Amino acid sequence: MTTMFATRRAGNSDVDALVADVAAGYASYVEFAPAGWQPPEMSTERERTARQIADDATWALLALVDGAPTGHVAFFPGRRRAPGGAPASRRGERIPGLAHLWQLFVLPEWWGRGAAPLLHDEAIAEMRSQGYRRARLYTPSGHARARRFYERRGWTPADAGWNEFLALELTEYRLDLGER
Repeated sequence: MTTMFATRRAGNSDVDALVADVAAGYASYVEFAPAGWQPPEMSTERERTARQIADDATWALLALVDGAPTGHVAFFPGRRRAPGGAPASRRGERIPGLAHLWQLFVLPEWWGRGAAPLLHDEAIAEMRSQGYRRARLYTPSGHARARRFYERRGWTPADAGWNEFLALELTEYRLDLGER
């Protein structure tokens, strides 16, 4: 059975739904994270998400079923990593032609129903329509499901490194937006 998802652009009024998606996603990481790993404290996530969504350069899309959010995707212009900064820092110098796939989260109860491919493909189409030539993302190195998902869609692993906030190793993936 195929679920019919509706989509709409996400905005400031959707911050709580976006944070709920992220929190559910982080909670699912216990399946592959080292023993004793705990999801990061989400107290600052709402403020960080609100700032990012309010930025005109951020594009975000919600997937909904019967008006209820089931997941989201968001990207913004790629930037160079500031010394000691997060890989997706908003403060670094922009990298021309590079989109940074910031988030793609689907609530676990909706996994396998088509929301993630729909959100991914809409984001890639939007990146292309905005003139981006390539894209990058970071996903936990131990998250085999996410890595398979991205690799099936043409993303190539490029690098890996420790992420202090998540306390996990992340793999950087790259995608040439002219290939598909």
